[in-house]
Amino acid sequence: MYTTRSRARSAAVCVATLCVMGATSLPALAASSPSPSAVSALDRQLLTAAHQGNLWEIATGQQAQGAATTACVRRVGADFVRDHRTLDAGVIKTAAQLGVTLPSMQTAAQQRKTAALKSLARTTAYDAAWLKAQYAAHAQTVALIDKEIASGTNPLVKSLAKSARPVVARHTQMVNRGVCHA
Repeated sequence: MYTTRSRARSAAVCVATLCVMGATSLPALAASSPSPSAVSALDRQLLTAAHQGNLWEIATGQQAQGAATTACVRRVGADFVRDHRTLDAGVIKTAAQLGVTLPSMQTAAQQRKTAALKSLARTTAYDAAWLKAQYAAHAQTVALIDKEIASGTNPLVKSLAKSARPVVARHTQMVNRGVCHA
């Protein structure tokens, strides 16, 4: 009985000591919870570009569901909406964990592209323009993801990039060189 109480008291003292010393005095614990200062410019670039890209993909995917003339483009648009909502949830969560503020909207160029696509709604030109725009955006995103995986510094952002890569690569194949592959 005495040894059980003694062990419990020792454990309580150890826990209290950790609280007083702070977790940052233990390298293993400090490494497991990255701080905002551990986020490189590339990490921030990926989080920002991914978030704005997701916003654009969701908006144009929704647009395609009503504006496309082919079932393939409508189906791919729906897939993009579903997948980019999921991807963006991960981006938002990671950015919040790291103290990175994300923009609230798409870039001006993305907004212009969305408007240009909208002007072609319900024409065959829409489908072709949408597919080309999606291919270019996804190819650019794969390149940024690969750069983050190779050179990023924050383990949370690198992990996010690694998990997003197969989804974005699959999307690239679905709109490969402006041809729809649902």
